[in-house]
Amino acid sequence: MTHSHWSSRSIVAALCFLMVFIIAILTGQRGIPIEDGGEFLTVARLGGINHPPGLPLLSLLSRLSWILFGSEGLKVLFALAAASALIMIANKYTLSALLFLSGVLLLPSVAGRLLIWDAYGILFLICTVAYFRKPPFNLEAGFLLGLALAIHPQGIFLIVLFGFKRSSILQFFSGLLLGLSLYIALPLYSASGAIVDWGSTGTVGNFVRQITAGGYREVYGGRMFGISIDILLLHLAVLWKIVWPVLVLPLITGAVVLFRSNRKLMIRLEILVVLDLLFVVIINPMAAGTTQTAILSLFVILVLAAAGMNAINSWKRPAGVIAAGAVLAAGILQWTPLPDQENEIKEYFTSAPFESIIFFSSNDLLYGGWILKYAEDRRPDIVLLSTGNFSGWFERMATWFNPDVDLSAGVLDVGDFSMSREELAGRLINRTIQDNPNRPVFTDL
Repeated sequence: MTHSHWSSRSIVAALCFLMVFIIAILTGQRGIPIEDGGEFLTVARLGGINHPPGLPLLSLLSRLSWILFGSEGLKVLFALAAASALIMIANKYTLSALLFLSGVLLLPSVAGRLLIWDAYGILFLICTVAYFRKPPFNLEAGFLLGLALAIHPQGIFLIVLFGFKRSSILQFFSGLLLGLSLYIALPLYSASGAIVDWGSTGTVGNFVRQITAGGYREVYGGRMFGISIDILLLHLAVLWKIVWPVLVLPLITGAVVLFRSNRKLMIRLEILVVLDLLFVVIINPMAAGTTQTAILSLFVILVLAAAGMNAINSWKRPAGVIAAGAVLAAGILQWTPLPDQENEIKEYFTSAPFESIIFFSSNDLLYGGWILKYAEDRRPDIVLLSTGNFSGWFERMATWFNPDVDLSAGVLDVGDFSMSREELAGRLINRTIQDNPNRPVFTDL
């Protein structure tokens, strides 16, 4: 391949990337997101640690995005990740590829996973890099796996995409330790007094509890490690929403082409889909049916669909343009903005009395309040607490900004650990009312 050919290919690839990136920016998150997006934006603004298992790579990237781009940083970060991943998946940069990628990113089931402020878009990018590189078990593979695990536990499934030729176990584990070394950021943040110090990982016990998501197991353990037909059906329904209607043809075409040309790789992709399903059904059934699952299955679907689109285009270019155009048309017709609760949050907090202490059972309201107070520097008078989290770090975060509030009472001051979470929460809230007679105290219940 000549130098001029490489140059023209690079220019076309850059233009395709720019187009997809612009679409991602224009259609990215606006206002105040639901779910964990408010937490990620607060970490971006203040620095610190995300919820278990800590997600250090995402925490550091979020903070860097704020330093570089301010309040628009997370939108830029996830747009860059989505555009980079999709350009690599496309592999060929033709008119049909550009139409296909543009349409795919407009599909709600895709945008809701790649552009939402959570761990999944960045994990998708690392999966794409592993698929594109196909490293054997060497330094590079280990490093990619470490980075993936520094984002989300599902990163362990990246192993399926690695090769086996010219492997070096020593190099692999060296790279793995290098990637996992990002977890050192957790105790360093705790030791430095980070405001958002989820889990206070300054001790070995708390560090282990954080990275193993011990708190989640305590709360949701009864719903994990089982197999439910309802959860399975929810997951399959999600996959169907991703595929139907416009990705069916390119997906089937890509699967047939890859099965004929590289059966071993096809089997690996199938294994990845099965592992993704098992993770949802057994480990994370609480999120089944939401945009917080099926990211690995989405990766496989788009890899096969892109391969199918390239095959259709190579067989007959007009047919490829028509098929890709259908994806774009479907994306335009189906596109909906990512959920934005800004109006609800503003209405809720506008009516809150001055210097209120509010205990939230809804994470949407809690993290929305975090954005209002910590990211946008509005309503500095209110104190935001949770009915499900009475950890010391959470209360220190509140009193950091409102030092006059008395949250010194702990579990042993109002009861003991043999009580249910609900009873302890009620007693601690009543104690907060007693200790802060000059502040109105509310809950969202």
